[in-house]
Amino acid sequence: MKTKSTENYGSGLSVAGQKSIISLIIFIIFMLAGTTLAGQNPAGENKDTLKYTDGQALTIIGKYHSEKNYARFPKNYESKLRKDVWDLGQHSAGISIRFRSNASEIRVRWTLLEDNKMDHMAYTGIKGVDLYAWVGSRWKYVNTARVKEKTNEFTLVRTNDAIYREYLLNLPLYDGIDSLSIGINSRAEITVPEENYLIAKKPVVYYGSSIAQGGCASRPGMAFTNILSRMMDRSFINMGFSGSGTFDIPVGEAMSEIDAALYIIDCNPNTKTELIYERAVDLAKFLKQKRPEIPILLVEGFDYVSGFGDPKESDQAKKNAELSRAFNTLKESGLKQIYYKKGAGLIGDDYEGTVDGVHPNDLGMMRIAEALRPAIKKLVK
Repeated sequence: MKTKSTENYGSGLSVAGQKSIISLIIFIIFMLAGTTLAGQNPAGENKDTLKYTDGQALTIIGKYHSEKNYARFPKNYESKLRKDVWDLGQHSAGISIRFRSNASEIRVRWTLLEDNKMDHMAYTGIKGVDLYAWVGSRWKYVNTARVKEKTNEFTLVRTNDAIYREYLLNLPLYDGIDSLSIGINSRAEITVPEENYLIAKKPVVYYGSSIAQGGCASRPGMAFTNILSRMMDRSFINMGFSGSGTFDIPVGEAMSEIDAALYIIDCNPNTKTELIYERAVDLAKFLKQKRPEIPILLVEGFDYVSGFGDPKESDQAKKNAELSRAFNTLKESGLKQIYYKKGAGLIGDDYEGTVDGVHPNDLGMMRIAEALRPAIKKLVK
């Protein structure tokens, strides 16, 4: 028969009391574990210990003027350019930040001008940023900062190594930057570059359409002008304007302010067939008058791959014929250093190089860069 004393286990506490103590101990253990895990969360631990540097205090490339912003034209061009071109010129396509750091954590914080959206292009390409580091003898992709709101913050690097490296931060292709700062752990350093990668040589200026602006690369570093920049260790100044690359003389005026290695004109996609000949001739002559020593490369458009039409009968073929006629006129007029690149094969012939039959995906962007590189390499010195 049970006795009353068997309920106390010789401890002086009832079973209910012991259960209460065990529950309290388990609660304390979970609380301590939670505190420890929070302490091991780098984002939670480092958010208040990171020190931030304004991007403008570092080295900006892919931009030809010295105003403290991330726009492609200086303010005095607002009255010279068509409104569409000026507005698109506020997008930071082709602009990058070069810096050096030994940080084990690198975080970027940026505020967009517009918070744009498109139905055929990834947000990371439209308004994200991506980071490269110089590793060995090349630029190595590191990470992409993804976008949630108009103001964003993202950790691009978190490592145990505190190694000095040269970095390249590429800015959004289809949006502008109101402000940007780079955060590093408090015991690290961030400075302007020590090496002249992408800085030492004269830039190439690329004037074109939405394709040249970067549509529809998945991230900024995959725009073909940025790919070419890394390939050739030379900055490219991106003057691609979505729907608005039309051989405009005011854009040519801005181009002529740049002591470039090469001017590239690729405006067929946005220009009406009947206007190409006259506009191409006028723009090339204008640039040669201003900068006779700088070579000019005219680039045809490639055939769009949607549908089943015969490329020989396409508008693109007619446009290219007009550009070729302009090139021949310029050569016959006696202008020196005028060159021509055909559009056939720029994105391959397997129908896999675009997002929508027109705008290149990353594969198409890489193919364009590889196709253009030999011609550009011959012309830059």
